Amino acid sequence: MKWKVDIGGILSPMTILGAVMQKPNTIAYPDVQKATAVGYRGFHTNLLTDCIGCANCQDVCMNNAIDMIKTDKEYNAKNNSQCIPRIDYGRCCWCSLCTDVCPPSSLKLDEEYLGITKHASDMLYMPKNR
Repeated sequence: MKWKVDIGGILSPMTILGAVMQKPNTIAYPDVQKATAVGYRGFHTNLLTDCIGCANCQDVCMNNAIDMIKTDKEYNAKNNSQCIPRIDYGRCCWCSLCTDVCPPSSLKLDEEYLGITKHASDMLYMPKNR
C-alpha cells in the first residue's frame, strides 16, 4: 500500500492565520454600547406621584409577574390603597399590557434593559420613579 501526502489537508488549517489581521465582527461591549432602538421594551418605570394603586396592571398580567405591595410612604393622595406595583422579571414577558391598561399612564417601559444579578430575589423589581 502506497501512502500519498495530502498537501491540502496539511495546509488548510493554516488558512486561519488570515483571520488574525481581520477586524472583529463583535462590539467591545463594556467600552462600546449600541444605542437602544426607539420604543424598545426595557425595564418598567412608574411615576409614583400619578399611580393610583388600582391594580389594573396586576389583573391584566397573564404571567402573574406583577403584585401590588403596600408602602408606608404616601406618593399620591389619590392612592387610597397605598399599594404600588412590583414586577417579577423572572416571569415578565415584556408584553406591555400593563402599561396599556394603566389609567393615569404612570407605568411605562423604559429603554434600559440590562439587568445582571447573581440572586433570583433581585429579579423582584420595584419600578423606578421617573
